[in-house]
Amino acid sequence: MIRSRLRWLKHLMLALITLALFAVGGEVALRIDQYQQQDSANTFDTDSVLIPSDVTYHRVRPLQEVSRKHPDSGELIQFTINSMGIRGKEYTIPKPAGVFRILCLGGETVLAPEMKEPDTFCMRLEKLLQKKTQLKVEVVNAGVPDASPLMSYLHLRHSLLGLQPDLVLFHFDMSDVADDHALRRYTQIGDSGIPLCSMHPLFEKINTPERLENQFLVYRYTLRWLGDYWVENQPAGLDRDIDTPQGKYLWLEDHPPDWSVYVRQTLEPIQNIQQITQGTYSRFILATYPKPWQVSETAMSGKRARSSLGVRDGVEYASRFPFDLLDTYAKQLNVTYCDTSPTFQSIQNPDRFFLNNVPRFSREGHALYARELALFILEEIPGIWSDSVPSNSEQPIPKHAQVPAY
Repeated sequence: MIRSRLRWLKHLMLALITLALFAVGGEVALRIDQYQQQDSANTFDTDSVLIPSDVTYHRVRPLQEVSRKHPDSGELIQFTINSMGIRGKEYTIPKPAGVFRILCLGGETVLAPEMKEPDTFCMRLEKLLQKKTQLKVEVVNAGVPDASPLMSYLHLRHSLLGLQPDLVLFHFDMSDVADDHALRRYTQIGDSGIPLCSMHPLFEKINTPERLENQFLVYRYTLRWLGDYWVENQPAGLDRDIDTPQGKYLWLEDHPPDWSVYVRQTLEPIQNIQQITQGTYSRFILATYPKPWQVSETAMSGKRARSSLGVRDGVEYASRFPFDLLDTYAKQLNVTYCDTSPTFQSIQNPDRFFLNNVPRFSREGHALYARELALFILEEIPGIWSDSVPSNSEQPIPKHAQVPAY
């Protein structure tokens, strides 16, 4: 009996020693890999495009050359980020006389990392409007990945007002509801209900002692692996949640869940942006555009492109609820609202205006969106434009047909 217990204890000790050696070896390997990647644990994202922020949660890293592979063709796309963390050239501050400056706020569709500079709707819009005025037109691309109205408001309030825009365009994306929900837990709200800042957790760790177990890479990587495994293998139904990648577009379905609280919170900062623009004597336009599956059952048809976002293959989401909701909210606030969805939903062969593997515009989509924005701006902001209608000489796009009333 005693020998049996000693033998069992011996095997147990050998197993524990083996596990300890594996853990030590894994820790050494992870730290070597971390060193070879130049301390990648302190890097905010794998491509170093974003850095953490103590006021906007994250922002685009200033003064960098960005290289991105086109998600469909694999072509290498390169562009620059200026000293303000804005795509493109440096902008003169204070704004020179004779300049009409448009500031574009929004997420990755605005930043358009998969497009060459001349192909982005910001640059196309600048060229279209420049033909209609003697003033110098500048369209500033201040897009930030995962930006919602809340993040864009904080970005405008804390760093972009110095650009002295004459017009602020906020581009509402259908993922903004989920992005706002993810950001709001890090946001501090003032006594008057106005958002003050969204501090990234990395800044909180500066003043908070880190737990001992978090010092070990094996522990942290194991937790990350378990989290990824849970997301990929969770029981049916649990993936349909606003906090999951497969749940962020649920509110677009014909029979959506009740996200009224989330939607209301997402829209509230739009009023804050409007108040800033009114206080600086600039104009404000709220613009929106559809996702591929809101215009066609076959748009964005890349392998697993839809399913990775929780969107059903071969289905068109016909609900007008998101667009009508924005329209109602804009009318309540007396905000100028540009809804380009009727154009994309009625034009022939709409699939060509979207990429196959990500839910963003193709080159043709950027051209069409720029034209619709230009037409809207010429109508809503009179006084500095000529009478002719803008056209895209590089790639003509047929005018959309009349859309029947919903």
